[in-house]
Amino acid sequence: MCAWRRSFKRGRGGWGGKNLLALLFPPRCLICSRPIDNLLVDDLTILCARCEHELPALAGFRCHQCQEPLAEEGLDLCRACGTSDRGFDLMRALGPYAGGWGTLVRALKFEREKAVAEFIAKRMAACLVSQRPFGRIDVVSYVPMSRSAVRARGFNQARLLAAGVATKLDLPLEKLLVKSRRTLPQAGLSARRRRENLRGAFQLIRSGEGNVLLIDDIFTTGSTAEACAHTLKSGGYEKIFVLTAARA
Repeated sequence: MCAWRRSFKRGRGGWGGKNLLALLFPPRCLICSRPIDNLLVDDLTILCARCEHELPALAGFRCHQCQEPLAEEGLDLCRACGTSDRGFDLMRALGPYAGGWGTLVRALKFEREKAVAEFIAKRMAACLVSQRPFGRIDVVSYVPMSRSAVRARGFNQARLLAAGVATKLDLPLEKLLVKSRRTLPQAGLSARRRRENLRGAFQLIRSGEGNVLLIDDIFTTGSTAEACAHTLKSGGYEKIFVLTAARA
Protein backbone atom coordinates (compact mmCIF):
# COMPACT_ATOMS: atom_id res chain seq x y z
CA MET A 1 0.00 0.00 0.00
CA CYS A 2 1.48 3.32 -1.03
CA ALA A 3 2.37 6.06 1.44
CA TRP A 4 -0.38 8.39 0.23
CA ARG A 5 -3.13 5.84 0.73
CA ARG A 6 -1.90 4.79 4.16
CA SER A 7 -1.55 8.37 5.37
CA PHE A 8 -4.85 9.47 3.86
CA LYS A 9 -6.81 6.65 5.46
CA ARG A 10 -5.44 7.57 8.85
CA GLY A 11 -6.85 11.04 8.31
CA ARG A 12 -10.46 10.13 7.62
CA GLY A 13 -13.40 9.96 9.98
CA GLY A 14 -14.49 11.94 13.03
CA TRP A 15 -12.32 13.83 15.53
CA GLY A 16 -13.72 17.21 14.53
CA GLY A 17 -13.78 16.89 10.74
CA LYS A 18 -11.62 16.01 7.79
CA ASN A 19 -9.70 19.29 7.70
CA LEU A 20 -8.51 18.88 11.29
CA LEU A 21 -7.37 15.34 10.61
CA ALA A 22 -5.62 16.49 7.43
CA LEU A 23 -3.69 18.90 9.64
CA LEU A 24 -2.80 16.21 12.20
CA PHE A 25 -2.15 13.42 9.68
CA PRO A 26 -1.46 15.11 6.33
CA PRO A 27 -1.84 12.87 3.29
CA ARG A 28 1.30 12.41 1.23
CA CYS A 29 1.77 13.27 -2.40
CA LEU A 30 1.42 10.20 -4.56
CA ILE A 31 4.37 11.22 -6.72
CA CYS A 32 6.99 12.74 -4.39
CA SER A 33 5.68 11.32 -1.05
CA ARG A 34 5.96 14.68 0.70
CA PRO A 35 3.13 15.65 3.08
CA ILE A 36 0.44 17.70 1.37
CA ASP A 37 0.35 20.96 3.31
CA ASN A 38 -3.18 22.08 2.57
CA LEU A 39 -5.97 22.67 5.08
CA LEU A 40 -8.48 22.36 2.27
CA VAL A 41 -7.39 18.82 1.42
CA ASP A 42 -10.21 16.63 0.11
CA ASP A 43 -10.71 13.30 -1.63
CA LEU A 44 -9.16 14.65 -4.85
CA THR A 45 -6.05 16.06 -3.19
CA ILE A 46 -3.65 13.30 -4.11
CA LEU A 47 -0.71 15.44 -5.24
CA CYS A 48 1.17 18.35 -3.76
CA ALA A 49 0.78 21.65 -5.60
CA ARG A 50 4.23 21.39 -7.16
CA CYS A 51 3.80 17.87 -8.55
CA GLU A 52 0.35 18.67 -9.91
CA HIS A 53 1.68 21.81 -11.58
CA GLU A 54 4.61 19.87 -13.07
CA LEU A 55 2.55 17.07 -14.63
CA PRO A 56 3.90 17.26 -18.19
CA ALA A 57 2.03 17.59 -21.44
CA LEU A 58 3.21 15.79 -24.55
CA ALA A 59 6.06 17.78 -26.08
CA GLY A 60 7.80 17.94 -29.44
CA PHE A 61 6.52 17.29 -32.95
CA ARG A 62 3.60 14.88 -32.84
CA CYS A 63 1.39 13.00 -35.27
CA HIS A 64 -1.91 14.86 -35.61
CA GLN A 65 -3.94 11.66 -35.39
CA CYS A 66 -2.25 9.57 -32.68
CA GLN A 67 0.38 11.89 -31.13
CA GLU A 68 3.29 9.60 -32.03
CA PRO A 69 6.58 11.58 -31.90
CA LEU A 70 7.71 12.82 -35.31
CA ALA A 71 11.26 13.38 -36.44
CA GLU A 72 10.50 16.44 -38.57
CA GLU A 73 8.34 19.51 -38.03
CA GLY A 74 6.83 19.44 -41.52
CA LEU A 75 5.21 16.02 -41.10
CA ASP A 76 1.55 15.72 -40.11
CA LEU A 77 1.15 11.97 -39.65
CA CYS A 78 3.31 9.13 -38.42
CA ARG A 79 3.92 6.13 -40.65
CA ALA A 80 1.18 4.03 -39.04
CA CYS A 81 -1.48 6.72 -39.41
CA GLY A 82 -0.33 7.68 -42.90
CA THR A 83 -0.28 4.17 -44.37
CA SER A 84 -3.11 2.28 -42.63
CA ASP A 85 -6.70 2.62 -41.47
CA ARG A 86 -6.37 3.28 -37.76
CA GLY A 87 -10.09 3.00 -37.09
CA PHE A 88 -10.13 5.82 -34.58
CA ASP A 89 -10.35 9.34 -36.00
CA LEU A 90 -8.31 11.20 -33.41
CA MET A 91 -6.46 10.35 -30.20
CA ARG A 92 -5.31 12.61 -27.40
CA ALA A 93 -3.52 11.94 -24.08
CA LEU A 94 -3.05 14.17 -21.06
CA GLY A 95 0.69 13.51 -20.98
CA PRO A 96 3.53 11.00 -21.38
CA TYR A 97 3.56 7.71 -19.52
CA ALA A 98 7.11 8.35 -18.35
CA GLY A 99 7.05 10.41 -15.17
CA GLY A 100 4.09 11.60 -13.14
CA TRP A 101 1.26 10.40 -15.37
CA GLY A 102 2.70 6.88 -15.37
CA THR A 103 2.91 6.96 -11.58
CA LEU A 104 -0.77 7.89 -11.38
CA VAL A 105 -1.86 5.20 -13.83
CA ARG A 106 0.11 2.51 -11.99
CA ALA A 107 -1.34 3.63 -8.65
CA LEU A 108 -4.84 3.31 -10.09
CA LYS A 109 -4.32 -0.05 -11.79
CA PHE A 110 -2.06 -1.92 -9.43
CA GLU A 111 -2.51 -0.25 -6.03
CA ARG A 112 -6.27 0.25 -6.47
CA GLU A 113 -6.10 3.97 -5.66
CA LYS A 114 -9.56 4.80 -6.96
CA ALA A 115 -9.21 8.45 -5.89
CA VAL A 116 -6.71 8.69 -8.74
CA ALA A 117 -9.52 7.95 -11.18
CA GLU A 118 -11.43 10.99 -9.93
CA PHE A 119 -8.35 13.17 -10.31
CA ILE A 120 -7.59 11.96 -13.85
CA ALA A 121 -11.24 12.20 -14.91
CA LYS A 122 -11.32 15.80 -13.69
CA ARG A 123 -8.24 16.61 -15.77
CA MET A 124 -9.72 14.82 -18.79
CA ALA A 125 -12.95 16.79 -18.53
CA ALA A 126 -11.03 20.05 -18.18
CA CYS A 127 -9.04 19.19 -21.32
CA LEU A 128 -12.20 18.48 -23.29
CA VAL A 129 -13.76 21.77 -22.19
CA SER A 130 -10.74 24.04 -22.62
CA GLN A 131 -9.14 22.53 -25.73
CA ARG A 132 -12.16 20.94 -27.47
CA PRO A 133 -9.91 18.55 -29.43
CA PHE A 134 -12.77 16.43 -30.76
CA GLY A 135 -15.69 18.77 -31.31
CA ARG A 136 -19.08 17.11 -30.86
CA ILE A 137 -19.26 14.05 -28.61
CA ASP A 138 -22.53 12.13 -28.42
CA VAL A 139 -21.67 9.31 -26.02
CA VAL A 140 -18.83 8.33 -23.70
CA SER A 141 -17.67 4.72 -23.58
CA TYR A 142 -14.57 2.81 -22.53
CA VAL A 143 -12.26 -0.05 -23.41
CA PRO A 144 -13.69 -3.20 -21.79
CA MET A 145 -11.83 -5.86 -19.86
CA SER A 146 -12.58 -9.58 -19.78
CA ARG A 147 -14.73 -10.76 -16.90
CA SER A 148 -11.85 -12.67 -15.36
CA ALA A 149 -9.63 -9.57 -15.50
CA VAL A 150 -12.29 -7.44 -13.82
CA ARG A 151 -12.72 -10.06 -11.10
CA ALA A 152 -8.97 -10.20 -10.51
CA ARG A 153 -8.53 -6.41 -10.28
CA GLY A 154 -11.91 -5.63 -8.78
CA PHE A 155 -12.76 -2.90 -11.29
CA ASN A 156 -12.14 -1.65 -14.81
CA GLN A 157 -10.02 1.49 -14.55
CA ALA A 158 -11.14 2.70 -17.98
CA ARG A 159 -14.76 2.54 -16.88
CA LEU A 160 -14.00 4.56 -13.75
CA LEU A 161 -12.36 7.26 -15.86
CA ALA A 162 -15.19 7.26 -18.40
CA ALA A 163 -17.86 7.50 -15.71
CA GLY A 164 -16.10 10.49 -14.17
CA VAL A 165 -15.77 12.27 -17.51
CA ALA A 166 -19.38 11.59 -18.48
CA THR A 167 -20.66 12.89 -15.13
CA LYS A 168 -18.55 16.05 -15.25
CA LEU A 169 -19.58 16.88 -18.83
CA ASP A 170 -23.22 15.72 -18.48
CA LEU A 171 -22.83 13.22 -21.32
CA PRO A 172 -24.36 9.74 -21.53
CA LEU A 173 -22.11 6.85 -20.49
CA GLU A 174 -22.76 3.60 -22.34
CA LYS A 175 -21.12 0.21 -22.34
CA LEU A 176 -20.85 -0.39 -26.08
CA LEU A 177 -18.29 -3.19 -26.19
CA VAL A 178 -17.48 -6.43 -24.41
CA LYS A 179 -14.22 -8.33 -24.45
CA SER A 180 -15.32 -11.78 -25.47
CA ARG A 181 -12.12 -13.67 -24.75
CA ARG A 182 -8.96 -13.44 -22.70
CA THR A 183 -5.86 -12.16 -24.43
CA LEU A 184 -2.17 -12.10 -23.63
CA PRO A 185 -0.90 -9.01 -21.82
CA GLN A 186 -0.09 -6.39 -24.45
CA ALA A 187 3.06 -5.23 -22.66
CA GLY A 188 6.15 -6.68 -24.28
CA LEU A 189 4.47 -7.66 -27.55
CA SER A 190 5.47 -6.17 -30.88
CA ALA A 191 2.98 -3.99 -32.76
CA ARG A 192 2.14 -6.89 -35.09
CA ARG A 193 1.67 -9.34 -32.19
CA ARG A 194 -0.51 -6.79 -30.40
CA ARG A 195 -2.86 -6.60 -33.39
CA GLU A 196 -2.99 -10.38 -33.71
CA ASN A 197 -3.57 -10.75 -29.98
CA LEU A 198 -6.67 -8.52 -30.13
CA ARG A 199 -8.15 -9.75 -33.40
CA GLY A 200 -11.79 -10.61 -32.75
CA ALA A 201 -11.44 -9.94 -29.01
CA PHE A 202 -14.08 -7.17 -28.85
CA GLN A 203 -17.76 -7.52 -29.67
CA LEU A 204 -20.40 -4.84 -30.14
CA ILE A 205 -23.24 -4.78 -27.63
CA ARG A 206 -25.52 -2.54 -29.65
CA SER A 207 -25.45 -0.65 -32.91
CA GLY A 208 -25.79 3.11 -32.89
CA GLU A 209 -24.82 6.37 -34.47
CA GLY A 210 -23.01 9.58 -33.66
CA ASN A 211 -19.55 10.29 -32.29
CA VAL A 212 -18.08 8.16 -29.50
CA LEU A 213 -15.48 9.26 -26.96
CA LEU A 214 -13.56 6.08 -26.06
CA ILE A 215 -11.68 6.29 -22.74
CA ASP A 216 -8.68 4.23 -21.70
CA ASP A 217 -5.77 4.66 -19.29
CA ILE A 218 -2.77 4.19 -21.64
CA PHE A 219 -2.18 4.45 -25.37
CA THR A 220 0.92 2.60 -26.60
CA THR A 221 0.84 1.38 -30.22
CA GLY A 222 -2.88 1.97 -30.69
CA SER A 223 -3.75 -1.68 -31.27
CA THR A 224 -6.44 -1.73 -28.58
CA ALA A 225 -7.94 1.57 -29.73
CA GLU A 226 -7.92 0.36 -33.35
CA ALA A 227 -9.66 -2.91 -32.52
CA CYS A 228 -12.33 -1.15 -30.48
CA ALA A 229 -12.83 1.61 -33.05
CA HIS A 230 -13.21 -0.79 -35.98
CA THR A 231 -15.80 -2.75 -34.00
CA LEU A 232 -17.73 0.40 -33.12
CA LYS A 233 -17.71 1.66 -36.70
CA SER A 234 -18.96 -1.71 -37.93
CA GLY A 235 -22.03 -1.02 -35.80
CA GLY A 236 -22.78 2.35 -37.38
CA TYR A 237 -21.00 4.81 -35.10
CA GLU A 238 -19.59 7.70 -37.09
CA LYS A 239 -16.40 9.01 -35.47
CA ILE A 240 -14.36 7.43 -32.69
CA PHE A 241 -12.25 9.73 -30.52
CA VAL A 242 -9.79 8.25 -28.04
CA LEU A 243 -8.74 9.97 -24.82
CA THR A 244 -6.24 8.46 -22.38
CA ALA A 245 -4.42 9.57 -19.28
CA ALA A 246 -1.01 8.73 -20.70
CA ARG A 247 0.74 7.94 -23.96
CA ALA A 248 3.69 5.58 -23.91
